Amino acid sequence: PEGLPAGQLAAALGVPPSSLTFHLQQLLHAGLVTQRRASRNLIYAPDIGAMNGLVAYLTENCCGGGAACATVCPPVAGAA
Repeated sequence: PEGLPAGQLAAALGVPPSSLTFHLQQLLHAGLVTQRRASRNLIYAPDIGAMNGLVAYLTENCCGGGAACATVCPPVAGAA
């Protein structure tokens, strides 16, 4: 939740840094992650509220509210 440097994320995921940077920039543009500078590093962190909002929107609007989109396990109150 506090974020990680892009290089550390790339190493942990086994993704080339240039590929990861492209995807992180798209997530940043969409508002799903935040970016801050710490010295020479760019730290990326998820925006959990935005991600939850996106999943809620997709569940409510893209599935037609049918049983196919019902939550398999309801979220725990206060978990974030």
